Amino acid sequence: MFDGLLDFSVRALPHTYEGVQAEQGEAVNIHVDQRAWSLVRGDSRWQIFRGSAPHPATTIRLGGDAAWRLLYNALSAEAARAAAAIEGEPALAQPLLWARSVMV
Repeated sequence: MFDGLLDFSVRALPHTYEGVQAEQGEAVNIHVDQRAWSLVRGDSRWQIFRGSAPHPATTIRLGGDAAWRLLYNALSAEAARAAAAIEGEPALAQPLLWARSVMV
């Protein structure tokens, strides 16, 4: 149900992470129900890919309902944090919790 919407929405994440410092190749995996994306630090910026990176620094898991609400400004960062399961480095999860792909 959320496939196209989420695939479009996660494209905002490299911009959201642009000020986040990390080693080249460091990754954040984002799992939404059965779908996954990886946000990987390149030489000068973050890039988003479909699928999981093999050795992420952080993995964030959200249900589809929480994910679309977060990205469309219908869920606060605090509620998103409560809905998210975060493994690994918490600082790399924080920008996702403030991400918005569409502003109205």
